[in-house]
Amino acid sequence: MEKKVFKFITVDQLEKEQEFLHDMDLKGWHFKCYKNLRYHFEQTPPANYVYRIDYKETLEDLDEYLAIFEDAGWEVVYSYPIFQGSWIYFRKLSTNESQDLEIFTDKDSMVDLLKKVRTHWTRFGTAMSLLLLFFTILNLFVSRSLISGVITALFFFVIVILYVKLFINLTKKIKQLEQN
Repeated sequence: MEKKVFKFITVDQLEKEQEFLHDMDLKGWHFKCYKNLRYHFEQTPPANYVYRIDYKETLEDLDEYLAIFEDAGWEVVYSYPIFQGSWIYFRKLSTNESQDLEIFTDKDSMVDLLKKVRTHWTRFGTAMSLLLLFFTILNLFVSRSLISGVITALFFFVIVILYVKLFINLTKKIKQLEQN
């Protein structure tokens, strides 16, 4: 049986997404993929899988990269390309034994990931905002309908707020990691 769940989680909330996938797994819903703004799960017996997510910016050495994780006991669940790189979802069965369940062995690796994510998504957010601003202004001059201008302006403000929030949250996480 398959289950699809719509859940809006932004890239500045990696921990929240990882915890969501873990909670679903404990309920017997194993993560398969993410498509069309939905998480796809398959029903299996509950298990205590821990999920971790990484963004691999360059894909030339992808096989070596994945082999390192597989050697450490991580299973690649799903990967999807974005911004000339790929988001990769890993999982590892957690046992009662004391074991390392993090894919980043030092804070510098996590800082690098967050900086890459912040850079790519800030560029994308800026481009989207400028495009929507252009359409909003164009709509003011071309359209005789006030409603379409208001709708475009609302989309513009939502995008700006979303990406400013994302930038601020990622910057806070980076500073917090750098200070510890």
